[in-house]
Amino acid sequence: MTIFQAFLISIVYFLANSTLIGVGFFTLYRPLVMGFVVGLILGNPTLGTQIGASINILYIGHISAGGTLPSDATSAAIIGVTLGIMHDVPMEAALAIAVPVGILGAFLWFGRLTFTTMFVPYADKLAKEGKASKVWIANVLLPQAFLYVLSGVPMFLIVYFGVDYIQAFLNILGQHVLGVLIVVGGLLPALGLGLTLKSIFQGPARVFLFLGFLLIQYFGLNIISLGFLSVVITIIYVQASSKEAPQKQMDTQTETVHQKSGLLSRRDLVRSSLIWGFHAQGAYNYERMQGIGFMHAMVPGFKKFYEEGSPEMAEALQRHTGFFNTSNQFGAMIPGLAMAMEEQRYLGVEGMDDASINAIKTGLMGPIAGIGDTVIQGVILPLLLSFFIGMSADGNIAGPILYSIIITAIILGMNHLNYMMGYHRGSEAILNFLESGTINKVIEGAKILGAIVIGGLIASYVSVNLGITIGSGEDIFNLQTDILDVILPGMLPLLLTLGTYKLIDKGWNTTKVMLLLIVLGIIGGLAGILV
Repeated sequence: MTIFQAFLISIVYFLANSTLIGVGFFTLYRPLVMGFVVGLILGNPTLGTQIGASINILYIGHISAGGTLPSDATSAAIIGVTLGIMHDVPMEAALAIAVPVGILGAFLWFGRLTFTTMFVPYADKLAKEGKASKVWIANVLLPQAFLYVLSGVPMFLIVYFGVDYIQAFLNILGQHVLGVLIVVGGLLPALGLGLTLKSIFQGPARVFLFLGFLLIQYFGLNIISLGFLSVVITIIYVQASSKEAPQKQMDTQTETVHQKSGLLSRRDLVRSSLIWGFHAQGAYNYERMQGIGFMHAMVPGFKKFYEEGSPEMAEALQRHTGFFNTSNQFGAMIPGLAMAMEEQRYLGVEGMDDASINAIKTGLMGPIAGIGDTVIQGVILPLLLSFFIGMSADGNIAGPILYSIIITAIILGMNHLNYMMGYHRGSEAILNFLESGTINKVIEGAKILGAIVIGGLIASYVSVNLGITIGSGEDIFNLQTDILDVILPGMLPLLLTLGTYKLIDKGWNTTKVMLLLIVLGIIGGLAGILV
């Protein structure tokens, strides 16, 4: 690997964790996409995509909610893909090696939220002085520069120097140990799929998991065909099960929180929504979470209302430096609503005081966070990833490219529409939307759709093969091929995934389940029970 290639990898790793491109967490952070990008840098995007898709199975159900992150999926992808391309390490072994890297990489997330706190006093100072034009320095420039030092520099050193040492270590251990790692790598996808099942394996969706599994095993469908078929099946089911009673509709006559004043242009609102969408977590930290990002999103409006450095500007900025945390995309309706209230406060509308504005922010951030994380990270992301991982199983680079385009359109579109709804419609309209039943229908359909696709992924990606034979000579009896495969091909991968789901559902954390799978794989591989 050249220094330039290592530098490019360090940049894309930084961008995966950064807020500079806004959708990095939904694109580059995903091993499916990172595998393609690293493969492109190393000259083999096809193999990079194939390995990245395989690694992404493990992390398909991981959710970052409330400032937590169970593992660093993108660092695992970078190491796994680099080993696979530079040193011809088999995919399953690359996955097994990448897992501990991902666990260690999670410390980056906690380190970021801890050390970024150092920029909070500077943000408070800018707010106190009314320097709205410099808020971006505290929310974007300094935290992101620090993030590159925290993430990009170590990744450069790891890929440029460390990967060769990992390969040398594997060579010392020999082929038998490599075979054990391949066994472990075959078991680990059960964790990601089991984690996803925790969100969707409920009610009517349960039976559809087995439908997807059987369609792959007995009819030989690929994941792409299964994906399209699952859409049709879901639509038919949802239409057939819909009640005749009309759903509660959003009240279009709800009194909005403000009257049209024309003070803020569409350009001002778009700028505010983009600042929120891109940089809500620019200075994400344990003390304020998205607090500084919220203040930054208010700047385009405040610049229209108040003079730079004025007491009024200082008061307005300080109103939005407190703790705040919600789902970025669904939560965009809250800064939109806050901007409308700030506009009316400036115009002298009665009741728009500090307490009212902060009460709205505090009251809405919790419920919207719960819904937003469920819909986006619990439903939309796993569903899209499931489909495009299947498309990319043979190295088809269209998978990560199409996924990136679609998820970017969804995330940016959702951010813009929710912000504008908050600004134009007000708090009552937001509550009506949340209670309308539309989201519940979407979630129900997505669970069924996801269950079918997850069933197919179990059949395609989880590998559990017994190496137990009975007899000798021509009378050898293979337990796997002569009994289990005759009863139901893929029975063990299905049972392993369901068992993983049960453990997670009973409260086991993902690290504990992962260690259990690794131990089973090592013992089974060394003893020859698993091959």
